[in-house]
Amino acid sequence: MPKILTYPIPDTLYGTSSELNKTSTQEYIGPEKLILYLDDETGRIMETWAPEDEPPIEALAVNIERVEFIPETDEDYIKIMILHSHWVPKEYEVAIGPEEDPNTIVSDPTDIIMVFDEISIVEDYTAPLKFLEYVKEQSDDFIRERRNELLSESDGKISEDMPAELKQKWLDYRQKLRDIPVNYAIVPNHLIRFPHPPDQVGDPDFDDPDVHIIRIEDRTAEDQAALDQLPDGCS
Repeated sequence: MPKILTYPIPDTLYGTSSELNKTSTQEYIGPEKLILYLDDETGRIMETWAPEDEPPIEALAVNIERVEFIPETDEDYIKIMILHSHWVPKEYEVAIGPEEDPNTIVSDPTDIIMVFDEISIVEDYTAPLKFLEYVKEQSDDFIRERRNELLSESDGKISEDMPAELKQKWLDYRQKLRDIPVNYAIVPNHLIRFPHPPDQVGDPDFDDPDVHIIRIEDRTAEDQAALDQLPDGCS
């Protein structure tokens, strides 16, 4: 019988508050126990092994302490899942910005790997779980610089003798770039997608046949409940 883990989630993705007492559940995926190799001075996890994959103990370095991490609580199972992660969260298509602009892809914000901080577990696996706060947030300056680069790259794409329809597409594209600070004002920077230039074929984010993406129109009530964790500006 599969083990189902129940765990708290923050009020919003990457938040620190849990005043709303939200919870989520997920099936446990992982070994019955995990072998940890710890730095014997700091207690930091250096390597992890499923028991069947562990190399001969004789090869253990002198500064390494070997610990068998046998889970007893849901929190222990969550730590092992994160340390020995061999699963892929659901991926969702999410609308951001103007309706005609490209959508983005986000991982299930209620998935264990998106809720809890792995680094703090590596530093001290005996400490309580912490919500994941860090995200590769792109600064306003980065967004502005990238926008300006794309404007510069498109400077030579417009000529007076080109077809009017194509010319208008390039003009519209450049205007969308200029409008990003306004149109994406409430969208977190790491979720912003720049508009596609008229000469781009397809959408590389959505064209990978090896990645299953749940489209907006295919969401279930469960999917929508998970996506309610997303910040304003995403739907």
